[in-house]
Amino acid sequence: MRRRSLLLATCLSLGGLHLGGLVLPAAIGALAQAEGERQFDAAAARLRAGLGPDSALEWRSRSIDPVTGQARLQGVAIRRGKERISAEEATFNDLRADRVGRAVFTAVRVDSPNNDPARSNTLTAARVVASSLLLPALAGGPGVDWSAAAVEEAVAEGLRVEAADRSGAELGRLSIAGYAPGSVREAVLEGLRFTDRRDGETRIQLGRARLAGAAVPRLGQPFDPWALAADSALLEGLEVSVEKDDVRFRLGRTQLDNWGEGRLSALAVEGLAVEGAAPGSGPFTAEVGRIGLSGVAGRDTAYAIANDLNPPQSSPGQDQTGAIEGIAVALGGTPVLRIAAIRGLNTWDTAVPGTELGHLGVDGLTIDLPAEYGGAWLDSLGYKQIQAAIGIDTRLSRKDERLAVEPFAIDATGMGRFGLSMDVRGFDVPVPGQPVADDPMALMANWSVAGMGLRYTDLGLLRALIARQAAQERVPERQLRDRYAQMAMRTPLPGAGRGKEAPGVTRIREALASFARDLGTIELTIRPPKPVAFLEAVGFAGMPPEQAVRELNLTARATPPAR
Repeated sequence: MRRRSLLLATCLSLGGLHLGGLVLPAAIGALAQAEGERQFDAAAARLRAGLGPDSALEWRSRSIDPVTGQARLQGVAIRRGKERISAEEATFNDLRADRVGRAVFTAVRVDSPNNDPARSNTLTAARVVASSLLLPALAGGPGVDWSAAAVEEAVAEGLRVEAADRSGAELGRLSIAGYAPGSVREAVLEGLRFTDRRDGETRIQLGRARLAGAAVPRLGQPFDPWALAADSALLEGLEVSVEKDDVRFRLGRTQLDNWGEGRLSALAVEGLAVEGAAPGSGPFTAEVGRIGLSGVAGRDTAYAIANDLNPPQSSPGQDQTGAIEGIAVALGGTPVLRIAAIRGLNTWDTAVPGTELGHLGVDGLTIDLPAEYGGAWLDSLGYKQIQAAIGIDTRLSRKDERLAVEPFAIDATGMGRFGLSMDVRGFDVPVPGQPVADDPMALMANWSVAGMGLRYTDLGLLRALIARQAAQERVPERQLRDRYAQMAMRTPLPGAGRGKEAPGVTRIREALASFARDLGTIELTIRPPKPVAFLEAVGFAGMPPEQAVRELNLTARATPPAR
């Protein structure tokens, strides 16, 4: 009898354990699903409250995974006024009161109707994913504070915008990483195509764009473009074509670093090209291989220009550099202009504190003028093209308000070399941030010139002109040169009577006559006893010679060519 009791108790115990093994997991699952349902309902209620009274959040069906807590919705729709957002399916993981661990939306559609049907548009996306999405509650209310929203990563793929006005856009992928209120760690856009067919066809294509370390407006806040800042912005593979104007624009790569208020920016542009057709001249192309700038207060300079303010100035120790390389222009398939490089530098003289040194150089300048624009005339002189280099060096002392140009030079191969030097006083740099002067000439009113020199060395141009004229007149070149020398000595001058010419004027005549005979180098120099007004100095050629000699100490010197 005792054995039977033990056996019965054992069977009952085993049966209880078996039933417990079935009931307990089911009970736990039911509790997990109930908790998932509760969290989802709370999140949905907050979202409805945040959307406002004229809004609705709906879905066709939903399910909650009792193990993972994942919520899956079918046929999701959000309506807010006339705008409607829908998704074929949405899944949510790690759903909490104020955040979502991961959200995935497929077949997204946004309809934005407008009272003007031509301005209505529709946006679709194949897939949208958001990870670590933070949705803080509004202070004192159940709604979402969208201005404080944040997301660790968000990706949208297969985006497309269609507008009723026959324009549309496609975007392969858009990703955002590390967005927090007012900042984004990185945003990348890939595969953009835009088409506008309202007036002919305008196409825009962009391979890739990237923004890193950026300060941006909070969601729902007013947009101020001047408050934008970024560690880096990149564009790659940009192409624009405008059918109406028959113009095409291409940009290989552009990168802008350190953009923002008070920051020194750097810009790099590669592969810039414009081509099309112009009335009268036909097809044209213009290309630039590379553009580079560094040490420039980009945002502050742009803000000053946009608001008619004086731009910022560099400070001691801040060098500014710039370069444009590989410039080429062609008309009708024929090259007309090529420049190997334009380079500029603004730096500081370490030996003389407070003194800025500037340099601008144009290297490898080649001009092929069309026949109707002077090319035939140059060809008649034996020049198939113009090859030249241009340079200017400056020294500026802000404290002394003194600018020295030393020198500005143009060197045309086989033609001639021109140089200009100048010592300008009263050169007051405009105060940054102050309104731009209405009359730019007013800035020059305080300028005066303490010295100026002009220098020209003939390397063949004047000889070619003399040779052609001599051939046309059938006279020896030496005879023609002597004729010009005599004209320099005998031409009457205003303000001077015959035989009463000042010695200084005579010496200038003699220098000009010597240059006419030898075609070497001629130099004109003014060194007034005291600085004279800038406009008066640069206009010395229009003065009576005796006045220029007397007031500006005008002198001339001729040097024969090296034998």
